[in-house]
Amino acid sequence: MFLLQDCVPGPFGWYVVRDGDTLASVCAAQGAAYASLIAVNRLQKFPPPGSLLCLPPRERVYTVRPGDTAESICARFSADRAEFLRRNGPVLYPTQRVCLGGAEGEASGGTERV
Repeated sequence: MFLLQDCVPGPFGWYVVRDGDTLASVCAAQGAAYASLIAVNRLQKFPPPGSLLCLPPRERVYTVRPGDTAESICARFSADRAEFLRRNGPVLYPTQRVCLGGAEGEASGGTERV
């Protein structure tokens, strides 16, 4: 059973989980980073169909490429390393979408505003 919790919806609002949805598919379709969607909904496991997910506020998101490290991403986008690790965790893998922080100022090179 999942508890309904207070949530301040982002600009996209709410998402209703459908049959076959996964964390990855919802994040890709809604333009959210995994860590943000997990944090804003306090997920410990992905909820069943029919559940409501609160979509996180808009952020700069980067898709990790082979060879990227937390250090190289932070250096490339002038991101605070401690904040980056807090938001995304220490383990990165190619195709993972990570939060770069605030929505102000578009960074170049593989980021998108979501």
